Amino acid sequence: MPDEQTKAKVFISCGQRRNSDEVEIAHRIGERLTELGCELYIAVEEQSLLGVRENLLRQLESSEYFLFIDFKREQLLTDYDQVWRGSLFSHQELAIASYLGIPLMAFQERGVKQQDGLMRFLQSKAIQFTDRALLPNVIADEVQQRGWNPNWKNGLLLEREAGQYVDARRLPANRIARFFHITVRNLHERKMARNCYAYLQRVRQIPSGIDIPVETIEFKWAGYLFPNAVIGPRQVRRFDAFWVFHDTPGRLQFNVIADSTEFVPRIGGIGDYHLTYTVISENFAPTKQTFALHVGDRLEDIQFQVA
Repeated sequence: MPDEQTKAKVFISCGQRRNSDEVEIAHRIGERLTELGCELYIAVEEQSLLGVRENLLRQLESSEYFLFIDFKREQLLTDYDQVWRGSLFSHQELAIASYLGIPLMAFQERGVKQQDGLMRFLQSKAIQFTDRALLPNVIADEVQQRGWNPNWKNGLLLEREAGQYVDARRLPANRIARFFHITVRNLHERKMARNCYAYLQRVRQIPSGIDIPVETIEFKWAGYLFPNAVIGPRQVRRFDAFWVFHDTPGRLQFNVIADSTEFVPRIGGIGDYHLTYTVISENFAPTKQTFALHVGDRLEDIQFQVA
């Protein structure tokens, strides 16, 4: 099973009318998808614009899949057929998911007006259902048949292996230096991360909690001369977090893309620090991670790991 950081999240959009079986069905669907290894968000109708902006939209933007379930609502008056309208709120969520390009699957209770609103523009037709009690199993079977993969995320991850470093000679001084890197992992199964930039966002002394000021400046990718890099799907790329000379291990050095020393972070001295790095990308949400750093008076004393 994937860990929480790499589980694909399914946004479940369905009606949950009070005094009906819809709430129970939504949670049964969630249980079935959890068994398949997915992370879940079951949407509830937000009652304010603040809730829509800060919760609903945030959950949609961070979801890998969208599940649309259209339950019957009020019957529509027509002269030729018995039809019901679907859930207006779910249709609004469907519109946002379509705009964001989230892979989706649609289920519609038989009798709901077909090809209504955005539904007529979907590339695949909604799957009709009549028995609500069977719906969780029907959805789970369809998820597996379509190959929805629970082991990926639409995002980047900053990580570091314990004891990871590279020793090399630093020119022009020709002294041996030890380089500590941070690995940026593209968790998406298909999409390349374009124009990725790495920054040191914050430095905090521990345990005093005092912040050391740092400038906003691009950090250098390992083995690469330009500030922006691409990371392929399911691939990784490293950037230089910091480095030290073997003979002066208490003085941290930084590789930044700058022509002035004013922008080089100034961190030195034996002690403990929390360093927060951020990576931004043209087509992924920004991601950040805090790392714990211990600097001692010997090279072997340096410890650098996820906080």
